[in-house]
Amino acid sequence: MLGDLPAHLIQRVVETARVHQLERGEAVFIQGQKADGVYALLSGRLRLVQHSLEGQDVGLSIFSPGDVIGLIAAIGGEEYPGSCEAVDKSAVMYIPGALFHELMLLHNPLSARVVKILVHRLHEAHDHIRELSAERVERRLARTVLRLASKVGVKTERGIRLDMSLSRQDLAELSGTTLYTVSRILSEWQRDGLVDLGREEVCITHPHKLVVIAEDLPEKNTDG
Repeated sequence: MLGDLPAHLIQRVVETARVHQLERGEAVFIQGQKADGVYALLSGRLRLVQHSLEGQDVGLSIFSPGDVIGLIAAIGGEEYPGSCEAVDKSAVMYIPGALFHELMLLHNPLSARVVKILVHRLHEAHDHIRELSAERVERRLARTVLRLASKVGVKTERGIRLDMSLSRQDLAELSGTTLYTVSRILSEWQRDGLVDLGREEVCITHPHKLVVIAEDLPEKNTDG
Protein backbone atom coordinates (compact mmCIF):
# COMPACT_ATOMS: atom_id res chain seq x y z
CA MET A 1 0.00 0.00 0.00
CA LEU A 2 2.71 2.49 0.99
CA GLY A 3 5.75 0.89 -0.60
CA ASP A 4 6.20 3.37 -3.45
CA LEU A 5 5.76 6.55 -1.40
CA PRO A 6 8.56 9.09 -1.82
CA ALA A 7 11.17 8.95 0.93
CA HIS A 8 10.03 12.16 2.63
CA LEU A 9 6.44 10.84 2.90
CA ILE A 10 7.62 7.50 4.24
CA GLN A 11 9.54 9.45 6.87
CA ARG A 12 6.29 11.17 7.88
CA VAL A 13 4.68 7.77 8.36
CA VAL A 14 7.63 6.47 10.37
CA GLU A 15 7.52 9.50 12.65
CA THR A 16 3.76 9.36 13.20
CA ALA A 17 2.58 5.75 12.96
CA ARG A 18 2.38 3.50 16.02
CA VAL A 19 2.38 -0.28 16.33
CA HIS A 20 -0.15 -1.90 18.65
CA GLN A 21 0.04 -5.50 19.90
CA LEU A 22 -3.38 -7.13 20.30
CA GLU A 23 -4.46 -10.18 22.26
CA ARG A 24 -7.19 -12.45 20.91
CA GLY A 25 -10.58 -10.74 21.23
CA GLU A 26 -9.10 -7.28 21.77
CA ALA A 27 -10.78 -4.49 19.80
CA VAL A 28 -9.01 -2.39 17.20
CA PHE A 29 -11.97 -0.03 16.96
CA ILE A 30 -15.65 -0.09 17.94
CA GLN A 31 -18.74 0.41 15.80
CA GLY A 32 -19.97 4.00 16.09
CA GLN A 33 -16.60 5.28 17.31
CA LYS A 34 -15.25 8.32 15.46
CA ALA A 35 -12.99 7.06 12.67
CA ASP A 36 -9.67 8.66 13.47
CA GLY A 37 -7.14 6.15 12.18
CA VAL A 38 -6.27 3.70 9.41
CA TYR A 39 -4.78 0.35 10.44
CA ALA A 40 -2.39 -1.90 8.54
CA LEU A 41 -2.38 -5.50 9.75
CA LEU A 42 1.20 -6.67 10.29
CA SER A 43 0.57 -10.13 11.76
CA GLY A 44 -2.31 -12.28 12.97
CA ARG A 45 -5.94 -12.11 11.85
CA LEU A 46 -8.70 -9.56 12.37
CA ARG A 47 -12.43 -9.73 11.81
CA LEU A 48 -14.98 -7.01 11.13
CA VAL A 49 -18.44 -7.44 12.64
CA GLN A 50 -21.54 -5.28 12.72
CA HIS A 51 -23.84 -5.25 15.74
CA SER A 52 -27.58 -5.19 15.05
CA LEU A 53 -30.20 -3.49 17.21
CA GLU A 54 -31.31 -6.97 18.30
CA GLY A 55 -27.84 -7.62 19.71
CA GLN A 56 -26.82 -10.10 17.02
CA ASP A 57 -23.36 -9.92 15.44
CA VAL A 58 -23.07 -10.14 11.66
CA GLY A 59 -19.61 -11.05 10.41
CA LEU A 60 -18.53 -8.88 7.47
CA SER A 61 -14.89 -9.64 6.71
CA ILE A 62 -11.75 -11.46 7.79
CA PHE A 63 -8.42 -9.66 7.36
CA SER A 64 -4.94 -11.16 7.01
CA PRO A 65 -1.44 -9.59 7.10
CA GLY A 66 -1.03 -6.86 4.50
CA ASP A 67 -4.66 -5.76 4.62
CA VAL A 68 -5.54 -2.16 5.46
CA ILE A 69 -8.60 -1.56 7.64
CA GLY A 70 -10.52 1.56 8.58
CA LEU A 71 -9.94 3.45 5.34
CA ILE A 72 -13.07 5.49 6.09
CA ALA A 73 -10.89 7.44 8.54
CA ALA A 74 -9.07 8.98 5.56
CA ILE A 75 -12.30 10.74 4.58
CA GLY A 76 -12.80 12.45 7.93
CA GLY A 77 -15.90 13.16 9.99
CA GLU A 78 -17.19 9.59 9.78
CA GLU A 79 -17.78 6.75 12.23
CA TYR A 80 -16.53 3.19 11.95
CA PRO A 81 -19.47 1.19 10.50
CA GLY A 82 -18.49 -1.96 12.39
CA SER A 83 -16.25 -3.28 15.13
CA CYS A 84 -12.85 -4.77 14.33
CA GLU A 85 -11.23 -7.25 16.72
CA ALA A 86 -8.32 -9.67 16.81
CA VAL A 87 -9.11 -13.28 15.97
CA ASP A 88 -5.61 -14.32 17.03
CA LYS A 89 -2.71 -12.54 18.68
CA SER A 90 -2.04 -9.74 16.20
CA ALA A 91 -0.05 -6.59 15.49
CA VAL A 92 -1.39 -3.53 13.68
CA MET A 93 0.18 -0.27 12.57
CA TYR A 94 -1.95 2.79 13.31
CA ILE A 95 -1.75 5.77 10.93
CA PRO A 96 -3.78 8.88 11.81
CA GLY A 97 -6.62 9.39 9.33
CA ALA A 98 -5.62 13.00 8.68
CA LEU A 99 -2.10 11.93 7.70
CA PHE A 100 -3.41 9.14 5.46
CA HIS A 101 -5.70 11.67 3.74
CA GLU A 102 -2.72 13.96 3.19
CA LEU A 103 -0.68 11.10 1.73
CA MET A 104 -3.49 10.37 -0.73
CA LEU A 105 -3.54 14.01 -1.87
CA LEU A 106 0.22 14.11 -2.33
CA HIS A 107 0.62 10.69 -4.00
CA ASN A 108 -1.98 9.83 -6.65
CA PRO A 109 -1.09 6.11 -6.96
CA LEU A 110 -2.03 5.67 -3.29
CA SER A 111 -5.42 7.29 -3.95
CA ALA A 112 -5.99 4.92 -6.87
CA ARG A 113 -5.18 1.89 -4.72
CA VAL A 114 -7.55 3.04 -1.97
CA VAL A 115 -10.38 3.50 -4.48
CA LYS A 116 -9.70 0.02 -5.92
CA ILE A 117 -9.84 -1.55 -2.45
CA LEU A 118 -13.05 0.27 -1.54
CA VAL A 119 -14.72 -0.76 -4.81
CA HIS A 120 -13.71 -4.38 -4.22
CA ARG A 121 -15.13 -4.29 -0.69
CA LEU A 122 -18.34 -2.71 -1.97
CA HIS A 123 -18.75 -5.60 -4.42
CA GLU A 124 -18.14 -8.04 -1.57
CA ALA A 125 -20.81 -6.30 0.51
CA HIS A 126 -23.31 -6.49 -2.38
CA ASP A 127 -22.56 -10.21 -2.82
CA HIS A 128 -23.03 -10.75 0.91
CA ILE A 129 -26.40 -8.97 0.89
CA ARG A 130 -27.54 -11.06 -2.08
CA GLU A 131 -26.48 -14.28 -0.38
CA LEU A 132 -28.29 -13.40 2.84
CA SER A 133 -31.50 -12.49 1.06
CA ALA A 134 -31.73 -15.13 -1.66
CA GLU A 135 -29.55 -18.18 -1.03
CA ARG A 136 -30.11 -21.26 1.09
CA VAL A 137 -28.01 -21.58 4.22
CA GLU A 138 -25.80 -24.50 3.11
CA ARG A 139 -24.79 -22.59 -0.02
CA ARG A 140 -23.99 -19.46 2.02
CA LEU A 141 -21.85 -21.46 4.43
CA ALA A 142 -19.98 -23.13 1.55
CA ARG A 143 -19.27 -19.73 0.02
CA THR A 144 -18.04 -18.42 3.38
CA VAL A 145 -15.68 -21.36 3.87
CA LEU A 146 -14.33 -21.06 0.32
CA ARG A 147 -13.76 -17.30 0.72
CA LEU A 148 -11.81 -17.98 3.88
CA ALA A 149 -9.82 -20.68 2.10
CA SER A 150 -8.80 -18.23 -0.63
CA LYS A 151 -7.69 -15.72 2.00
CA VAL A 152 -6.16 -17.78 4.82
CA GLY A 153 -6.02 -21.31 3.39
CA VAL A 154 -2.85 -23.38 3.71
CA LYS A 155 -2.32 -26.56 1.68
CA THR A 156 -1.59 -29.64 3.80
CA GLU A 157 -1.61 -33.40 3.26
CA ARG A 158 -5.20 -33.51 4.53
CA GLY A 159 -6.42 -30.69 2.28
CA ILE A 160 -6.75 -26.93 2.65
CA ARG A 161 -6.55 -25.87 6.30
CA LEU A 162 -8.00 -22.51 7.31
CA ASP A 163 -5.03 -20.92 9.06
CA MET A 164 -6.88 -19.17 11.88
CA SER A 165 -8.83 -19.99 15.01
CA LEU A 166 -12.38 -20.33 13.77
CA SER A 167 -15.31 -21.28 15.97
CA ARG A 168 -18.70 -22.41 14.71
CA GLN A 169 -20.09 -19.16 16.09
CA ASP A 170 -17.64 -17.22 13.89
CA LEU A 171 -18.87 -19.15 10.84
CA ALA A 172 -22.49 -18.53 11.86
CA GLU A 173 -21.91 -14.78 12.03
CA LEU A 174 -20.05 -14.72 8.71
CA SER A 175 -22.82 -16.75 7.04
CA GLY A 176 -25.76 -14.94 8.61
CA THR A 177 -27.24 -17.98 10.31
CA THR A 178 -27.40 -19.70 13.69
CA LEU A 179 -24.84 -21.70 15.62
CA TYR A 180 -27.15 -24.73 15.56
CA THR A 181 -27.47 -24.64 11.76
CA VAL A 182 -23.72 -24.29 11.20
CA SER A 183 -23.00 -27.17 13.59
CA ARG A 184 -25.53 -29.38 11.80
CA ILE A 185 -24.19 -28.63 8.31
CA LEU A 186 -20.54 -29.03 9.33
CA SER A 187 -21.36 -32.39 10.94
CA GLU A 188 -22.99 -33.50 7.69
CA TRP A 189 -20.00 -32.32 5.67
CA GLN A 190 -17.62 -34.16 7.98
CA ARG A 191 -19.70 -37.33 7.72
CA ASP A 192 -19.63 -37.02 3.91
CA GLY A 193 -15.86 -36.42 3.90
CA LEU A 194 -15.94 -32.81 2.67
CA VAL A 195 -14.21 -31.35 5.73
CA ASP A 196 -12.10 -32.48 8.66
CA LEU A 197 -12.97 -30.60 11.85
CA GLY A 198 -10.89 -29.96 14.95
CA ARG A 199 -11.25 -27.63 17.90
CA GLU A 200 -11.68 -24.21 16.25
CA GLU A 201 -10.11 -25.69 13.12
CA VAL A 202 -11.52 -26.45 9.68
CA CYS A 203 -9.70 -28.37 6.95
CA ILE A 204 -11.35 -28.70 3.53
CA THR A 205 -10.65 -32.21 2.27
CA HIS A 206 -12.70 -31.98 -0.96
CA PRO A 207 -12.70 -28.34 -2.17
CA HIS A 208 -14.42 -29.20 -5.45
CA LYS A 209 -17.43 -30.68 -3.67
CA LEU A 210 -17.77 -27.46 -1.66
CA VAL A 211 -17.64 -25.50 -4.94
CA VAL A 212 -20.52 -27.67 -6.22
CA ILE A 213 -22.57 -26.66 -3.17
CA ALA A 214 -21.50 -23.00 -3.29
CA GLU A 215 -22.32 -22.62 -6.99
CA ASP A 216 -25.39 -24.89 -6.85
CA LEU A 217 -23.98 -27.08 -9.61
CA PRO A 218 -25.48 -30.44 -10.66
CA GLU A 219 -23.90 -33.27 -8.73
CA LYS A 220 -22.94 -35.04 -11.95
CA ASN A 221 -20.39 -32.27 -12.65
CA THR A 222 -18.17 -33.37 -9.75
CA ASP A 223 -16.38 -36.01 -11.82
CA GLY A 224 -13.93 -35.59 -14.68
